[in-house]
Amino acid sequence: MERPTHSMTGVGLAAGPSELGELRVEVRSVNGRGFSAKLRLPPNAGGYEAAIEELVRASVARGSLLVVLERAQAAAVLPDPEQVKALAGSLRQLADELRLPPPSLAEVLQVLAASGRADAATSRPLPPQLRGLLERALADLAAHRRSDGRGTAAAILEQLDQFAALVAQAALRAPMLVDEYRARLLQRVQEFVARHVPAAPPAPELVREVAAFADRVDVAEELQRLAAHIAEVRAVLARGGEVGRRLEFLLQELLRETNTLGSKSPDTTIAHAVVAMKTCVERMKEQAANLE
Repeated sequence: MERPTHSMTGVGLAAGPSELGELRVEVRSVNGRGFSAKLRLPPNAGGYEAAIEELVRASVARGSLLVVLERAQAAAVLPDPEQVKALAGSLRQLADELRLPPPSLAEVLQVLAASGRADAATSRPLPPQLRGLLERALADLAAHRRSDGRGTAAAILEQLDQFAALVAQAALRAPMLVDEYRARLLQRVQEFVARHVPAAPPAPELVREVAAFADRVDVAEELQRLAAHIAEVRAVLARGGEVGRRLEFLLQELLRETNTLGSKSPDTTIAHAVVAMKTCVERMKEQAANLE
């Protein structure tokens, strides 16, 4: 079953109320070798780092991400009333046991703020509204990455078509090399014999020379492997999903076989085709580096 191909580049946005106040959430993603996430959170979001990273990791398999939570309002956000009530009750009970006057609201809030700073390093689960905002931003990011992925896959296929056409051109030219070499060799031998030698050299020697040349310039295996790699690249893009690493390997193999093709063939036409093939591969590698 075909799955969408995602780019590693994109941005997702969401804004709205949360347990931390009015927030603007931005998730930016660029290409990376694996998964990494950096968080930029407001002071009152302490303790949510692990939960946010877990949520992001569940949505994104690969890429370098920056998650930014910004307060949309400059006004101070009141603490959770239930937390204030619970803390005030505990402090009143302790004051009664110690026969001290009950704490004021300011003192309760001061203790609450101090406990919040102490608990900042403690991992806490995401409250519903904050989780909802993050999920919306991640969904927006996924839509952008999916759209960019389709465009990137189409660009790779376009370059692959050009590459395949160049391979076909080299495949048509390759069989002609031996015949042309045989004709040139025989012509040179005949010219040399006519000028310097009373008799022509034995035919087996000419046959051996042509056979040795044919073996040196034989690129049938390289052409066969190139055709197989081209077919596999098409299949990988058709399947979709996480294709980046597989494409990187296949494109490296295409480049290796292309280099071998160029080194084995002394023909100018094939040499020009090889240069153009390398350019296609480099362009495909640049595109594939952005795919998840």
